[in-house]
Amino acid sequence: MSIFLPNFRGGSARLLLYALAFPAAVVLDFVTPLGIADWLIEVILVWIASVWGDKREMRVVTTAATVTIAAGLFSSPSAAVPFWMGALNRLVAIVAIWTMVHVATRRQAAEEAERQAAAEVKVLQSLLPICAGCKAIRGQGGEWQRIETYLSASSGTRLTHGLCPTCAAKFMADLDSQPPNV
Repeated sequence: MSIFLPNFRGGSARLLLYALAFPAAVVLDFVTPLGIADWLIEVILVWIASVWGDKREMRVVTTAATVTIAAGLFSSPSAAVPFWMGALNRLVAIVAIWTMVHVATRRQAAEEAERQAAAEVKVLQSLLPICAGCKAIRGQGGEWQRIETYLSASSGTRLTHGLCPTCAAKFMADLDSQPPNV
């Protein structure tokens, strides 16, 4: 349905706004003299896209705004203002909207990098350093503790000891192989 907002909430409302506002801006250019800042409509539309849209939406809206602002330079009726002043005024507007999009794109990239870094920190915080030999756990201060001590201190769990069937069989075999102490 939406050409540049397929998975974004409120995208169809913004698409409707763009579809109505850009032609209205062109019509407004035909009836207002060159010295009037009627390009503010396009600036507002680019601002809306830069706040709530994704990268593609920003670029499409900004390109449409650039075209309508530039076309308005030639479609506006002449006024007491010299042509060069109207051209410079519109050029400043075009530079301002592209700067707005550049800043918004950088902001979105920084937010994405922050989300990825937060996810990576969460993964690193969930790692538990354990000795491969004795199974001791390294605590926050770098001290090594037996796994039982660490678990009871960090989670409040009380541990009991027993033997699994494999270890019980091995333990019993070791007992059978030792000579009796008489």
